Amino acid sequence: MRPTADICDENEIAISNGMLQIMPSIFQCFGKKKDMAGKVITVKAIEDNTFVRKILEGEGLGQILIIDGAGSDRCALLGGNLACLAVENGWSGIIVYGSVRDAAELIQCEIGIWALSTSPRKSKKLNSGKPGTQINIGNIIINQGDYCLADSDGILISKILLE
Repeated sequence: MRPTADICDENEIAISNGMLQIMPSIFQCFGKKKDMAGKVITVKAIEDNTFVRKILEGEGLGQILIIDGAGSDRCALLGGNLACLAVENGWSGIIVYGSVRDAAELIQCEIGIWALSTSPRKSKKLNSGKPGTQINIGNIIINQGDYCLADSDGILISKILLE
């Protein structure tokens, strides 16, 4: 994967017209992989990771799951078990606008994982959430089918495939 800094340098027009968006610098990297790129799958899951599990149980095909957890730090939406499941099923990465747990396990997983923070508390299991929905993280609008590229410099969301 090309560095996000190079992609931004080469795509100023796409940034200006909103085809390429830069996520706010609020995320920390928790996974072993420090870069990732892939097509986006979205889910809104506020303090309930039922749909996160259902999605990660499916074939990942190198895609990136972006979870809108409303920035909550009251519980974790992803932990070591789900991260291992994502690796087994071929996901490229996971971004959590919320918290994760089992940080010592996550760093061993061969996947990109970005989140806001950690929380030792598990999420609810109420079967609530909205898969495949448009999400808004820091005024960045993300749709299922967008593309995501992430590395140590930042996270990009693109409406078009950038190579």
